Amino acid sequence: MQVSVETKEGLEREMTVEFPTSDIDGVVKTRLQSLTKTARINGFRPGKIPLAVIKKRYGAHVKAEALNEKLQQSYFEAVSQEKLNPAGNPDIDLVDSDNKEMTAYKAVFEVYPEINIVSLAEQAFEKANVSIGEEDIDATIDNILKQNQTFTDADKGAQEGDQLIVDFTGTVDGETFKGNEGSNVPVVIGLGQMIDGFEEGIKGAKAGDELNLELKFPDDYHYTEVAGKPVNFAIKVSAVKEAVLPELTDEFMSKFGIAGGGLDAFREEVKKNMQLELDKSIAAKLKNQVMDAILDVNDISLPKALVEEEAKNMSQQMQQQYQVQQQGETELQTSLFEKQAKRRVALGLILADIVKQNEIKASENLVKERINELAETYENPQEVMDYYLSHKDKLAEIEAFILEEQIVQWACEQGTVAEKDFTFTEFMNPKQEETA
Repeated sequence: MQVSVETKEGLEREMTVEFPTSDIDGVVKTRLQSLTKTARINGFRPGKIPLAVIKKRYGAHVKAEALNEKLQQSYFEAVSQEKLNPAGNPDIDLVDSDNKEMTAYKAVFEVYPEINIVSLAEQAFEKANVSIGEEDIDATIDNILKQNQTFTDADKGAQEGDQLIVDFTGTVDGETFKGNEGSNVPVVIGLGQMIDGFEEGIKGAKAGDELNLELKFPDDYHYTEVAGKPVNFAIKVSAVKEAVLPELTDEFMSKFGIAGGGLDAFREEVKKNMQLELDKSIAAKLKNQVMDAILDVNDISLPKALVEEEAKNMSQQMQQQYQVQQQGETELQTSLFEKQAKRRVALGLILADIVKQNEIKASENLVKERINELAETYENPQEVMDYYLSHKDKLAEIEAFILEEQIVQWACEQGTVAEKDFTFTEFMNPKQEETA
């Protein structure tokens, strides 16, 4: 087998492979001979079919099959011989030649980039220092009560926090569009469930009122066919309901696993859960800084095939999500995910190299510790542990998370980390703090 490789633009390579045609002819002859014993053709006794008949009937198919197998086999042997690391599948085309004794083809593919990890010694990271005060616990309990509120009919104009039951029909340039209608839809004013202007537009409405709103879809709206376009909503209000908050009774607190201890125990449980969410948020924001820094200092070329595949996967995942949420089909172009796909592919390649170069591992003990931590937040911890330990894909998610944590630690040890004080609301709800 003869192999030559030509470097094209960027990461693209064109590899020419040539091998004796007899490699295929021998396989074809053997398979056709075998078919004379196993094939079933009307007019011939089993095992007595002449080779010429078998060749006429099956020759083309057997030859194509043998050629395809040889192409795949020789391709992998060739990239191994040339020490190439292909990214994605190759485009293979046979090369016409007057020399029938040799078969040649060209394989065009991309290779993984060479990565030289750049030091993070000059990078500065900020880690939040946040404490949870009594007023933060009070605010969280207020949110819990609102999340468990009920609504009762009210004979009044709708105000902030009230729920309206509405029917609506939307039109763009007088035409209907996918998902343009809703019947008996509950809308709470102030929750931001609908597009900008919808909730504000129905404020003050009473049961039986009919309204028309002239609004505009956001430019990044998930239904691309109406994104950024003006829309008219014809709305009929069938009911206005006001919120009724639950009382902090023992029965209510028991829903959160508080069997005794009253309000003090409930507040302690709330604070514990707040701390868990806070710790996760602090770690996530530090990780985002580290990942941004890693991308900034390590500028690498990306295989187009990997970016396209990642964008396709993201599009399919988003489409499945919308089909579940909206109960309909949505076409999402892969180009919408190209920027995020590039980030994911780049990080995947760079982080893999960091893990390899620094021999970072997600040890069995670390994996079990993390699963234990997750399991403790559930009613039946052992059941959760067994679930993770018996599903390889879930174990892989835990391992990947641990590797990311260790990469963050590695990055912080290389660079500098400064703590910055925040209140709980400043850190967890920055937009709320800005508008307060």
